Amino acid sequence: MTQRIGPAPDEATARQNLAATPGNHVWVSANAGSGKTRVLINRVARLLLADVPPQNILCLTYTKAAASEMQNRLFGRLGEWAMLPDAPLMADLAELGAEGPFDSEALAKARRLFARAIETPGGLRIQTIHAFCASVLRRFPLEARVSPQFQEMDDRAGDLLREEIMTTLARERPDLLGPVTALHNGEGFDRFAAQIARTDGFARPPDPAALARAVGLPQNAGPDMVFDLAWQGGETDLCRRISDAFSDQSASYKTFAAQLAGLSHDAPGEADLAELFRLFLYAKDQTSKSRNFPQANHTKAVEAAEPIVDELHDWMDRVAEAWDLRCAVALRDRSLALHALGHAFAQRYEETKEQNARLDFDDLITRTLTLLDDKDVAQWVLFKLDGGIDHILVDEAQDTSPDQWAVIRRLTEEFASGEGARADVERTLFVVGDKKQSIYSFQGADPEAFDAMRRHFGTRLAEVQDRLHDVPLSHSFRSSAAVLDCVDQTFVGEDADGVEEDLSHIAFKADMPGRVDLWPVVETDDEKQPDQPWFIPLDRPAKQDPKVHLAEKIATRIRQMIDQGTLIPSKRHDDGTWEARPMTEGDVLILVRRRSGIFGPLIRACK
Repeated sequence: MTQRIGPAPDEATARQNLAATPGNHVWVSANAGSGKTRVLINRVARLLLADVPPQNILCLTYTKAAASEMQNRLFGRLGEWAMLPDAPLMADLAELGAEGPFDSEALAKARRLFARAIETPGGLRIQTIHAFCASVLRRFPLEARVSPQFQEMDDRAGDLLREEIMTTLARERPDLLGPVTALHNGEGFDRFAAQIARTDGFARPPDPAALARAVGLPQNAGPDMVFDLAWQGGETDLCRRISDAFSDQSASYKTFAAQLAGLSHDAPGEADLAELFRLFLYAKDQTSKSRNFPQANHTKAVEAAEPIVDELHDWMDRVAEAWDLRCAVALRDRSLALHALGHAFAQRYEETKEQNARLDFDDLITRTLTLLDDKDVAQWVLFKLDGGIDHILVDEAQDTSPDQWAVIRRLTEEFASGEGARADVERTLFVVGDKKQSIYSFQGADPEAFDAMRRHFGTRLAEVQDRLHDVPLSHSFRSSAAVLDCVDQTFVGEDADGVEEDLSHIAFKADMPGRVDLWPVVETDDEKQPDQPWFIPLDRPAKQDPKVHLAEKIATRIRQMIDQGTLIPSKRHDDGTWEARPMTEGDVLILVRRRSGIFGPLIRACK
């Protein structure tokens, strides 16, 4: 029988308590400021209250900072319980949604949870998925074919290693690096190397035939075919006849004929080909000018040259095909150059890591996934892991990559099978995330996988007569109704593409004052800016720069509000009224999308 202490929870708290119910499989779609971390911590606390051993709970989050925060907040709550008197502890447990009765034995158990969590061998497993994968590989090094003494390689160590390998390749294999550097300006080459290291396709040597097929070329296609298509013989005679036909036409036609006749048609070179492209193709999209040559208002003037014009049109169309062929050849050659370098680099990178027993973050995921996919040992590994993991909680799920989801899917296969290492033990899955907050493509993050995995787990659980509870958290504890309504109105109609259906935010503090002002866009001044002195840094924005102009407008507006003594709400009274006070500089928070663009000018303007 459930014993309730205090008033019934509000809607937001009720939804949080539903999501934290320890016996349910739950998928939480949450808005910003809806208390996602609080829900996850509440669920862990309720699992511990339900006598789940701490070592059988696995919390996976995205960053070490998030894992540390979750652990600190959880231990903080358990520590408070250890010291609370009976009445406040009963109220806290009731607010958490825990079921009573809260007798002396239940309260004593709650007070012991802090010591139990601290003293558990290995402690509570609140960690990043990379740290979890590292622990799995260390537990099964032989099965995973890794050194038992391997070390994780952080981003800084990875950057240094990739730089060292690229420098070595530049010294030993200039034939590989030269063609790529001819196409790359060198800026951000470290990111370029990191992308090569993360791309599986470079593990195999380049296949020229496959690349040629991919761009629609015969295997032996080369630059000569471009010239052979553009010049098929007889062009010198054709140019002479074009000059004769246009001799009494307008100056533009005479100029066109003269420029065409001035090319070396018997032994054309690159300059001749470039000029032919300029004369015959539109600069905007490199399509043939044949449809609009001659122009409609000049058609009668060149009626006598109609046979010549037909031949000219055919030549123009061939040159357009030659342009497409040239682009395809260039694409194939550049791809071959990139793939040759990428393959050599990837081989050297993997060999160096293996020789030094180093694994980067991507290796931790892929090696663990390979281990769990290995038919010879996967069942044994899952059997051993299943004996130690009963409840999996995934935080910031919108930033989980497909490979990371694959690892989680393997770990939870027994959850939805009805059997396992311990069939009598209840096991659950809890996932929380917000697609709108996804760091797209970072470390392979794919927000579309969020919905795909929700459907996958829902289907798998339904097969064993279980249910995945879909619990949306729409309340926001951070913002006012004015701001949230503005966000909702931004994504309506055609503007709703790419976001969740029924996107809505509910302000928990409905009477919190709020206001949204939309400023006009600061347009770019197209007029030529005066030359700067030679000693001015090239990346210093000019005063007419829109970012500088907007930053100055923001700083001026803040200064005016402070000087005018603008009143802002500061304290809410019990009767619902707000006490106001003049604003100060410390009341202003400016959010920017990234630390570039307006960030620097804004700091300078506010100072």
